[in-house]
Amino acid sequence: MKHGSVYQRHSRTCPPAVDGERPAHRCRGSWAYALEHGRDSNGKRLQTTKGGFPTRAAAQKALQEVAHVLMTDVHVTGVTVADYLSTWLTGKHALRPKTMALYEDVIRHYLVPGLGTVRLLDLRAHHLDRFYAATTVGRRGTPLSPSTIRRIHAVLRSALNTAVKRRLIPYNPADHIELAPENPKRPRPWTADQSRRFLAHVSDDRLSALYRLLIATGMRRGEAIGLRWEDVDLDSAVLVVVQQITEVRGRSVVGAPKTRRSSRLVSLDRATVAALRHHAARQAEEQRVWGDAWEGTGLVFTRENGSALRPEFVTRRFQALAEQAGLPVIRLHDLRHTSASLALRAGVPLKVVSERLGHSQTAITADLYTHVEEQVSRDAARRIAGVLDSPGAPPRPPGTGPPDPDAPSSS
Repeated sequence: MKHGSVYQRHSRTCPPAVDGERPAHRCRGSWAYALEHGRDSNGKRLQTTKGGFPTRAAAQKALQEVAHVLMTDVHVTGVTVADYLSTWLTGKHALRPKTMALYEDVIRHYLVPGLGTVRLLDLRAHHLDRFYAATTVGRRGTPLSPSTIRRIHAVLRSALNTAVKRRLIPYNPADHIELAPENPKRPRPWTADQSRRFLAHVSDDRLSALYRLLIATGMRRGEAIGLRWEDVDLDSAVLVVVQQITEVRGRSVVGAPKTRRSSRLVSLDRATVAALRHHAARQAEEQRVWGDAWEGTGLVFTRENGSALRPEFVTRRFQALAEQAGLPVIRLHDLRHTSASLALRAGVPLKVVSERLGHSQTAITADLYTHVEEQVSRDAARRIAGVLDSPGAPPRPPGTGPPDPDAPSSS
């Protein structure tokens, strides 16, 4: 049962309260409504309020409209969480294929079995608390990590936010749920020496130019294997990231880069340009050998017959080569972190590093590489001190260090 009321808010011209009560007066503030719709798991009243209406009639009309939407759109039809999630997902036309697959899996394997029979309007925080407490094992029988639980919650919260915007529910019950903290994996970048050892070890591998490109530019795996020759200008030593290849349910899919900022121009160093020229010559020879069976995908990095590389193959091949070289076996994605760390240690400005990586915000780069920034800051402090303390430097201010032996005595 829904209960609603309208009331007039106090304005600045209303007399102040004394001992918690205002003297009798005539309010001159705007009007607002409050709609009550039950209580949460702690017994606290749940309300939807909205103000700013010029008259009582306007506030009353708005209240009636909200109550009507809730009563007709949900109570009469009895829409369940499962019904709503199916409709919501059908309308997500802008999702990338990999994201759509993730949403479908989360809804099918977790949200519908756990919450699907609950009516949308009846969904409360305590339903979610019980759901997450019970959802501890994944569909493969392994325990779910806190990060996986958070991904499930993010999908549900996004869906319910849309329901609020469409006025199907008055508030989002997923807004104030406490989840277990994540334990994010920190990047494990290689050092400059380890990177050099790896590149020397793979110099004869047919994909050596790919690994050189990943370390030198920090490109994502999908961006590198989706790179086309038409996107590369070796004479000008630049390339443009305009697409990526991702793996969705075991199938390679060509799509747009991860974010809007991921579409970018990346400058190349001379050694990387030379590696790409050598790779182009090798690919031309492979095309000659395969003849009519060659697949003209136009991609820079391909299989021997010209077809696209599978992302997982590139990762497995990289890790096998790292093990052969006697180096720490890291994720392929950690080559991206390696590139960023080397650039920051070399003194490349954070903004430039962020742009080369295609991060949507510089803050993301700063957060990921705080440890490198701290080391760079310490190195900068030492260099500045070296200038201040070098022979011929101006005298120190009083009290900042040992006295200048050439300074006149004060006695």
